[in-house]
Amino acid sequence: MKKIYSYLLVSVLACFCIHSVLAQQSNIGVRTRSVTDTIIGAVGEIESDRLGNLFVASFQEKIWKVSPWGDVEVFHDGGYGASGNAMDKQGNLYQANIYGATIIKINRYTKEVTEVANEGLVGPVGLTFKKDDLYICDCNANYISKMGKDQKVVPFSKSPLFKCPNGITVGSDGNLYVVNYSNPNVVKIDNQGNATLFATLPATSGGHIIQYGPNFYITSFFDHKIFKVSLGGVITHFAGTGNPGIKNGSGLESQFYNPNGIAMANGRLFINDKIPATNKQPTRTVIREIAFTDFGRLMTRTMNAQGPTEIKKVYRDYKAHPSFKNDNVEPAANQMGYALLNQKKMENAIALFEMNTEFYPKSFNTWDSLAEAHLLNGDKKNAKKFYKKSLELNPQNTNAIDKLKGL
Repeated sequence: MKKIYSYLLVSVLACFCIHSVLAQQSNIGVRTRSVTDTIIGAVGEIESDRLGNLFVASFQEKIWKVSPWGDVEVFHDGGYGASGNAMDKQGNLYQANIYGATIIKINRYTKEVTEVANEGLVGPVGLTFKKDDLYICDCNANYISKMGKDQKVVPFSKSPLFKCPNGITVGSDGNLYVVNYSNPNVVKIDNQGNATLFATLPATSGGHIIQYGPNFYITSFFDHKIFKVSLGGVITHFAGTGNPGIKNGSGLESQFYNPNGIAMANGRLFINDKIPATNKQPTRTVIREIAFTDFGRLMTRTMNAQGPTEIKKVYRDYKAHPSFKNDNVEPAANQMGYALLNQKKMENAIALFEMNTEFYPKSFNTWDSLAEAHLLNGDKKNAKKFYKKSLELNPQNTNAIDKLKGL
């Protein structure tokens, strides 16, 4: 059954625009590296623009701008506990100041600063835009506020599930997702402000959160780890050993030190680590990159150059990797399979659909797609067999019903 999924579109675009280190290699995995030298300052949120620049809050006075090449400049100096930030449609940066209980807007071109909120805020941290409304994590009040075009700040969601809400983002389903700083809860908020527990990280704390494709990526400040959580709430330990340190390399062997902010730019994750002060050094930070294999790009490259055996091997290898084993790749693989059918690459398409049935045997759609591939390939026997299997799982599958009538 042919379907279009937004994740696939992201994956297809990634084939052309992602330049991650791992995506250029044949191996599957996650790898970290340091983007900058150490910078004097602590760790607030990170925001990215469409050009790949990062805007990094220091939790002190400064906001740094980091270019895609790792060049660092001071974008703003004069914050008062620069914490969470978010960018509007025009590219203006909205910056929360937790100590000043204010939110400022910084013009990306002129760097002109305008104070947009100074009332109704109680320890503002994470910010995110949903349409024209700005949603705010009021850490010290344990609730989420909303600011509309009138710049009035009002409470939006209150719940005992919040314990210093710190990071916030809008999910692809239109709900807000919030990560606490003082416990490991991830909370989902609907359009009416109703809060429900979405996931509990196997950690003591959270940090900030973003979504990329079908997954959320979340920093855990006190546990020195990065987690991935699917839209279905399945949690994967994505990177970091849990021991504090600045160590690059393989994702699960790398080390982070109080990772907090997180952003996505050019298909890569970016994290800021806090390196505690010593007798000889003040508190410092370093910007880290996490590059990882993108399933869409990986399979597209394989399908274009290899046959059915290699397609199956690469699919299995991806799903066997501890950082990707919980990824729901069924929708993306299904759509890529239909792209192969359109190109008359029948054996490759059948191989990809077979892998979907292997990993998602309870999905009626995987069997329906496999049946359709066999039918288009002239194999009515297997088409009939797999349409029947699809109907066993979903008796309301009208596509299978109609096709079986013709068989």
